[in-house]
Amino acid sequence: MANLPLGKVREMKEKLGLKLFNKAYFGTQADDEKKEQLKRRAIEEKKQEHRGQHRPKEISSRKPVSVFRSVYQEVKKKKRDPRFDNRAGEFKERCFEDNYSFLNELRRQEREELSKQAAECDEQGDTEMAKKIREAIRRMDDRERTKAEQKLKEETYKELRQENIERMMRGERPVFKTKAKVRLMQMEKKFDQLKKNNKLDNYMKRKAKKEARKEAKRKPAFDQKYGYQE
Repeated sequence: MANLPLGKVREMKEKLGLKLFNKAYFGTQADDEKKEQLKRRAIEEKKQEHRGQHRPKEISSRKPVSVFRSVYQEVKKKKRDPRFDNRAGEFKERCFEDNYSFLNELRRQEREELSKQAAECDEQGDTEMAKKIREAIRRMDDRERTKAEQKLKEETYKELRQENIERMMRGERPVFKTKAKVRLMQMEKKFDQLKKNNKLDNYMKRKAKKEARKEAKRKPAFDQKYGYQE
């Protein structure tokens, strides 16, 4: 058919029609190419389905980006508390205690108010509420004792540092005490304060009761281990 004159080719085209003529003249090559193109498109669409939902959106480079489209995703604003941010400066506990020392008086007043409420609950027969209030008072007392012990520890180390500074100013070598000796100094200071406030006897009684409870818990296990029986 490729060797036919142009006139014969035109006549054959008019008789067969465009579709049959193309098939007869060009063969099945065009159909094969079309089928291959459809096959590739189906494979590509299948690949698109298997990709993650968070994949970047594909946009043709020939299509201009809309002005209403968000090109850059907005970064979620992270909330921060300036009290605990490093940019707000270093936390100094001593300065904090000095600046907010008025809270100690408010806590004392709150404790007195809770004690009155506990007494009123006892009078009204509400033992459950009185128990809860006394538990809150106990937690407040524990916090105050912890703060007092921490303050006593800081004062002890401050005195030791001052003593070493005075020694070095006199040309003497500084003396560094062990942790056991520092704890002993703290206990001496604590006993002096308790004695000054007439609370030493109550403290020693509480300490003795606490040790007795510990000993009572240890004794059954000790007797069972070594076979002692009363």
